[in-house]
Amino acid sequence: MRDMVLVLNFDDSASRAVTRKLRSERIFCKIVPGNTSLEAIQAQEPLGLLLAGGTAGQTPSGLDARISSADIPVLALGDAAGMLLKILGGEVGEPVLQGAVMELNYQDSPLLHEVENGERLLTCACELKLPSGVVSLCSAQETVIGFAHETLPLYAMQFEVEQNDPEGSMILRNFAFNICGCTAWWDEDAFVSRATEEMKRLTGDGRAVCAMTGGLDSGVSAMLAFKALGDRLKCIFVDTGLLREREGDDFIAYYRDEVGMDITRVYAGDRFLSALKGVTGAEEKRRIIGDLIRQILREEEAKLGEFSAAIRGTSCNDVMFGNQPVAPAIGTDVPLIEPVRDLFKSEIRAIADYLGMPQEIISRQPFPGSGLALRIVGEVTEERVRVLREADAIFRSEMIRSAAAKRLWQYFAVLLPLPEDSQGVTICLRAVHTGERTRSYAARLPYDVMENVVDLILRDLPQVRRVVYDLTPSANFAGVEWQ
Repeated sequence: MRDMVLVLNFDDSASRAVTRKLRSERIFCKIVPGNTSLEAIQAQEPLGLLLAGGTAGQTPSGLDARISSADIPVLALGDAAGMLLKILGGEVGEPVLQGAVMELNYQDSPLLHEVENGERLLTCACELKLPSGVVSLCSAQETVIGFAHETLPLYAMQFEVEQNDPEGSMILRNFAFNICGCTAWWDEDAFVSRATEEMKRLTGDGRAVCAMTGGLDSGVSAMLAFKALGDRLKCIFVDTGLLREREGDDFIAYYRDEVGMDITRVYAGDRFLSALKGVTGAEEKRRIIGDLIRQILREEEAKLGEFSAAIRGTSCNDVMFGNQPVAPAIGTDVPLIEPVRDLFKSEIRAIADYLGMPQEIISRQPFPGSGLALRIVGEVTEERVRVLREADAIFRSEMIRSAAAKRLWQYFAVLLPLPEDSQGVTICLRAVHTGERTRSYAARLPYDVMENVVDLILRDLPQVRRVVYDLTPSANFAGVEWQ
C-alpha cells in the first residue's frame, strides 16, 4: 500500500479544502474524479479514501459502490455522506437543518478521538434513515449528522471541513492517522526527491524536452527536471510577443543565464499577430494561440533530434478546471511527465522556494496561457498590445511602489475599445483579494495611488481616453479574468 489518501472529488471547493488540510499535516493525498473506478483506485494502493462533497443538500452520484466492501477506509463528508448511506442501504430525506448553528453531540469512535461536543454551523443537513449495521456517530437534536458502519471502516459526516475548523481538522487527522495508518512524511524535501527519481526512471539514459511558458508551473517543472537530468534536458520557450513588459528577457536571464538551462527561445510575435488578425472572440484566440504554439514546438523539436520523455507543467488547478497546458509534441509513445500535477499554486511556490528560486519569480502574478491577447477585448493588434503592456506595467509598478501589492492576490490591466472611436481605447484596472473558498473580491485601493496610476497612464499613453476600475466580484479564480 502507498502511504497516502485519495480524495474523490464530488465538489471542487471541498476537495481543495480537505486536500490542503491533510497536506498541512504532512499527509500525502491526491485528488481524483469522484467516478473513479474501484480498479483505478486499487491500482494506486491508497491507505484511505475521502469523499469530498459540498453542502447544498443534493446527494451526488457516480461513486463506485464496490468501495464499500473493498477493505479500504472511507470517510464521506458533506453531501457525499448521503451517497455512501444509500450504497449501504439507507435513505436520505429532505434537508431539515439549513444555515443553523446547532449543538453537536459526538459518540465514542476512533474517528472522533479528542473531538469535543460544541456548536457548529450546519449549512445543510438532511434527514438520514440508517440501515441495519450502521450507527449514529454524531447528532444535532434528533437529526443524525454523522454515522459509521459497525464492522467496516466506513464513516461519514454531513458537513465540510471549514477554513478555521479545529474539530474538522481533528476528524481528518484521526481518519488519516488512527484509521488509515498514514504517517507524516509529506514535505518539500520528500516531494523533490520523489519527483526527481521518477524523472530519472522514466527518462532512462535518454533526453527530455520541456515546453516552458514563462509561468511558474512550467518553470518549477523544468527546474525539477534539470535537477534530475542536468544537460540531458532541453527546453523550448516560445516567445509569443504577448507577454508582459520584460517578461521574456527576465525569463531567459534567470533560467538560461543564471541557472544554466539549455533553452531555445523562439521569437514568434509576428506569427501570432498575423494569426490573430481580425479575430475578436476569446475562445478563438485561445484556439489559435494554442495551435500555433504546438506547431512551433513541433518545428523546433524536429531540429533537436530524439527524446525519450516530455515534461509539462500541469498543476492541480489545471486538472480540476479542465485547463490543458501546451505540451511538447513528440509522440504518444514517449512518457509525458507532469511533476507538479498534484500541487496547488501555493504548494508550487513552496517547492520553488525550496529549490532556491528568487522571490520575484515565485511571487509573479498569475497570467493567462494566451497572454495579453485575452486581456484585449476585441482584435489584437501590435499597437493595442503595446498600449496594454505599458499601462499594465505602470499599474503593477505603482502597486509595488505603494506597498498595496502585498495585500492583493492579483492585479492587472485590460484594454477595451471605445465605441465609434477607431483610435482611442479604455484601460480597465482590476485588483482582487481572495475570500472564502475560491471567491475573489475587488480590492479597496488607496485613492491617491489610483489617482497617480491614472495620471501616469494618461500622460504616457495618449491613445487612452478613459481609465476605469472593475469592482465586480468573482465566484472562482477563473472569473477574475475578463475573458
